[in-house]
Amino acid sequence: MLKITECIMQNTDFYALIAARLISAIIFASMLGIERELTGKVAGLRTHILVCAGACVFTLLSIYGFKMHITEGISGVNDPARIGAQIITGIGFIGAGTIMRTGSNILGITTAATLWMAAAIGMACGCGMYAIGLFATLLTLFVLILIRQFEKKFLSDFLKKYRNVKISISCSLDNIDNITKMIEEHFSNITKIERRIANDNEYLLKLNVTTRKNLRTINDIFKACHAINKIDIQEVYE
Repeated sequence: MLKITECIMQNTDFYALIAARLISAIIFASMLGIERELTGKVAGLRTHILVCAGACVFTLLSIYGFKMHITEGISGVNDPARIGAQIITGIGFIGAGTIMRTGSNILGITTAATLWMAAAIGMACGCGMYAIGLFATLLTLFVLILIRQFEKKFLSDFLKKYRNVKISISCSLDNIDNITKMIEEHFSNITKIERRIANDNEYLLKLNVTTRKNLRTINDIFKACHAINKIDIQEVYE
């Protein structure tokens, strides 16, 4: 009877340890997932919880699962590092699914890195290294929130992307000087320009410019000039 009681107590302690590690992984992942949800990312709360908890389960299996089989007389190799290495490789497939390319823009890299970090936090929790898991979570939140604010406040002017924009303008011959002056005032880097006269009094101007201004800003610039009959603005992706 005493042996049975000791066995139950040991199993209870063991499963309490497993539960504590899984719960800590879910809590830490939730902190990251909520931040991603609030910023409108595709991989949000549920994705981060599942990635982190999954990495934790795999780590627990690598530590205890094969050791149990060996204890029970089933042949096997107790090599925790083997599954850990596969977690690192496998998480890359999920991360790649969050990365999207739109023209020359690549989106989702930060979310992919956050998922990668969530897997690492899950592995830390699976090993019982709660301090490392917590510190890694706080560090990741620091990067996602505070560093982003730093970028917006202090680095926004330096990080603005140059765009290649194609502008097509139609106006009357009488307004050529006004249009030319406006272009020279707002666009210093003109890479290509074409001029043509159509229908005797219609002046057609096509130019390619490299600028930091977005398309809406460019449209507002020309919108203020009532001399323009027609305008078409397109971003050119190389």
